[in-house]
Amino acid sequence: MTVDLYQSLLPYGDSYNELSADGVTPRSHWAHLMESLREIGPEELERRWGRAERRIRENGITYNIYSDPLGANRPWKIDVVPFLIAADEWRFIEAGIIQRARLLSLILEDLYGSQTLLANGHFPAALLFANPAFLRPMVGVRVPAHSYLHMLAVDLARSPDGKWWVLSDRTQAPSGSGYALENRTIVSDVLPDLFRSSNVLRLAPFFRAQREALTSLAQCSNPRIVLLTPGPLNETYFEHSYIARYLGFTLVEGADLTVRDRCVYLKTVDGLEQVNVILRRVDDSFCDPLELRSDSLLGVPGLVDAIVAGNVTVANSLGSGLIETAAIMPFLPGLSRYLTGENLKLPSVATWWCGQPYALDWVLDHLDSFVVKPAFPSLGMEPVFGAELQTGEIRKLIEKLQAQPHEYVAQERITLSNAPVWENGNLHSRSVVLRAYVLNTGNGWTAIPGGLVRVAEVEGSVVSMQRGGHSKDVWVLWDSPVDTFSMLHPRNEPVALRRELPGVPSSVADNVFWLGRYVERAESIARILRSMISRVRRSNEAELACLIRLHSCLESRQSKLPKVKKRRATSLELEQELISAVTDLKRTDSLVSILREVSRVGSSVRGRLSADMMFLIGQLRSSIQIDPAIPFLEYPAMMTGCLELLSAFSGMERENINRGLGWLFLSIGRRLERAIYLTRQLREITTPLGEQDWPLLECFLEVADSTMTYRSRYYTTLQPLAVLDVLMADETNPRSLDFQLSHLADLYQKLPRHVPDDLEAMRDALALLRSFDLRKLTYQLPGAPTAANGAEGLSRLERFLRALELLLPSWSNNLSSRYFSHARTLPISIGL
Repeated sequence: MTVDLYQSLLPYGDSYNELSADGVTPRSHWAHLMESLREIGPEELERRWGRAERRIRENGITYNIYSDPLGANRPWKIDVVPFLIAADEWRFIEAGIIQRARLLSLILEDLYGSQTLLANGHFPAALLFANPAFLRPMVGVRVPAHSYLHMLAVDLARSPDGKWWVLSDRTQAPSGSGYALENRTIVSDVLPDLFRSSNVLRLAPFFRAQREALTSLAQCSNPRIVLLTPGPLNETYFEHSYIARYLGFTLVEGADLTVRDRCVYLKTVDGLEQVNVILRRVDDSFCDPLELRSDSLLGVPGLVDAIVAGNVTVANSLGSGLIETAAIMPFLPGLSRYLTGENLKLPSVATWWCGQPYALDWVLDHLDSFVVKPAFPSLGMEPVFGAELQTGEIRKLIEKLQAQPHEYVAQERITLSNAPVWENGNLHSRSVVLRAYVLNTGNGWTAIPGGLVRVAEVEGSVVSMQRGGHSKDVWVLWDSPVDTFSMLHPRNEPVALRRELPGVPSSVADNVFWLGRYVERAESIARILRSMISRVRRSNEAELACLIRLHSCLESRQSKLPKVKKRRATSLELEQELISAVTDLKRTDSLVSILREVSRVGSSVRGRLSADMMFLIGQLRSSIQIDPAIPFLEYPAMMTGCLELLSAFSGMERENINRGLGWLFLSIGRRLERAIYLTRQLREITTPLGEQDWPLLECFLEVADSTMTYRSRYYTTLQPLAVLDVLMADETNPRSLDFQLSHLADLYQKLPRHVPDDLEAMRDALALLRSFDLRKLTYQLPGAPTAANGAEGLSRLERFLRALELLLPSWSNNLSSRYFSHARTLPISIGL
């Protein structure tokens, strides 16, 4: 097991110019492109590209840079000038990456199987057993078609002499192929004539092969295939969603799947559906918190057990991240000759694994020529350029290398080739890296023609999407007729009309349900706080007591008001509490925190919401300003602005969302939350109000936006029973409790697999509510004699409202258990 220390180094010098050999005349395969761009002209090109950028924003094509304030809303950056590869050159690249994919698959098969390579000394045992990506539970587990790799991504760079070298391999969950497809769609639309005349190899046949390969892994007819994503906060979440739609698979998160009897099931609102194949975009160790990483919230408990039982296939196989390390590169030439009898067609950049004593000595003697990286990506260390270190920093690095040599690799520092990019109406030169993709079809390997080119943000900078880089479409210019197959339906052919809606995963239903609840909760809180803020500074002692009773309807466990019952809060204390209830991010029940929850769950289902609704959700998040300098009396105006946006959301919910299962859960969430807040407020009225407390009635009408409804019937005469009638029993008032319970029962009945007992409990609650004849109740009026039966009727109504306040959350829990977690539901009743 020896490695040649004197590996072939890339020739240093000026970087390779992809466009031109002499800096003036375009290379032959670039000439047609450059001439076409000149004919289009910079003004027309800018106009077309402006249209493409609008399409990127409207379609929500994003890439999440974690340090960027825009986060998951940062638009994907594409360069209008494609990267060109000639046919002969592509044939060489394709042969090299297919050979590499076969080799890496054989290595994985051995290391998780017989481990002959270790026994014969062809692979260092220390490199295997010290690697955190080596998953011991997967040793000996049979893999369908003997392939640990469904897809491999290879990062390639060109040396100054024009040769291609491998920088790294991505074997766990290779990303970027979906962005390559989207790049092709956009750039070919901007340059349609040029694309047609350039005889470019199409991408669709590759994705057709991927769909067929995944289907064949299931070894059954009509398999259920899902794409497992870490979720909306992942940097490439758009790609996950895009690929799932393009291939016709269901996009799921770990919480959408459950393991029962060693089988994996997808949780949908229609019930559990067995999953046959999982195309994963979650890293190995996060996939099963029971067997692998216990703190993972992204995986599926019991997934490893289901794989071992052979009841589900995962692509790429768990454990494939073992060879996603540069430390294996020095051994690949020898392993290739041993396993395949071939020399590597595409060599790796010169790499030394410091776990070997002689390699460590070599690296320490030539440290200023290398880039030091972690041997195992999970260590999370940034690359260190030896030539850029000061004397003290070099000493510290040497100490690290000597202390834990097996955890580091050293690679030569390379000069990347440059390609033209279009910026601000001119062509500029930027460093580029090509990511190519290889697919295991089950009957051999095939490569995507081209791939994804990543471009440095500025000249001379590191090529990294997380550091602001952008991408290019890759055109392989073929020298014979190309396959024009497309997985998109041709525009000139009629489509079969259909109205059925796709199934709704439980996590989607869960998120839209809570989107409805959070939106309605934000509206209730905003209305209560606005009513209080506009009155607190001009209230007398009696009115202040009314405001405190109104505040109790929030049922805030994080209230800053004094807890001592013997002392009533002062006006100043109440004012400070109101400011906190609006703007305090540390409070989970503050208005600003609730609006952030609206944004969070809205982002989780952005693929189900229109661009206008997502824009509105973004405005809601920023509608409350956290600034101590804002005068207190300006808060009502801020509340009004927030309520206007919430009203716009209500309008979109009613007019813009298809009446499918998603809308049902959204509407149920809204009606349920409104009913809960109404119940709290009505309880305050059933507790006998003294004459000094009657201003509270005006507040309740204002909070329920029912003041005009009341005045149209009773003018300015405020009385408790009349207010109760409007807010509780009026079937025509969309803000009344009767209206909420009636609609909840109707909406719940439309859900598949609804529980008849739960529906009966909600109907019983509605029947009990309607059994109260407010005309027969007597409420103590100012100066009137005390009625004999008035208190008894109000007391019975108050008990009903308390029971309803317990019923509604219990019913919500049963809804969640039935449709979201697929757990057992508990019997519920109105409790009277």
